[in-house]
Amino acid sequence: MKKIVSGLVCLLIFFFSQIAGAVTTPYVCGSIGLAMLSDSHGNYIADRSFDSGHLFSGSLGLDSGRYRVEAELGYQKNGVNNSSSVLSMTTYMANGFVNVELPLAPVKPFVLAGLGIAKVDDDNGFGLIVGDRVFAWQIGAGAGFSIAPMVNLDAQYRYFTTTNPELAGYNTYRIGSHNVILGLRIGL
Repeated sequence: MKKIVSGLVCLLIFFFSQIAGAVTTPYVCGSIGLAMLSDSHGNYIADRSFDSGHLFSGSLGLDSGRYRVEAELGYQKNGVNNSSSVLSMTTYMANGFVNVELPLAPVKPFVLAGLGIAKVDDDNGFGLIVGDRVFAWQIGAGAGFSIAPMVNLDAQYRYFTTTNPELAGYNTYRIGSHNVILGLRIGL
């Protein structure tokens, strides 16, 4: 885990250093997606299986052409199979992107990495909500499709994970989510 975090920190420092000296275009982005939370194995309470859920996010960023950096606020919600319980996450992420330039093509593939904080809440469906703030990171890939000058439609896959939150008072769970996302990115 420490090697992954160290690698992601180095990658984000690289992204920010590339953006710092470049001509940049600010942008805003809004996204929606399908969140497929992996089954979780608790250490005291039974294993949990999750329904597919949804996610929403908004971000502000800087685009230098080859590199992008952004600050993202997101929300994800998944139900627990055969239960009224719900697991939700509010995320605060710093993301870095490397865009692949294709000559004369309206599509621009990219890879991304991000670091941040997630507020994980476990609602048992009967009014008891427990939560924890944990370190989060994500990696992914996708493509941006130019639909108008300074307007892109982004389609992407992200794997999102956190350190293990302590929920239900003393129980820890592993959080890992496979997310398929569509976003609209508008240059300012």
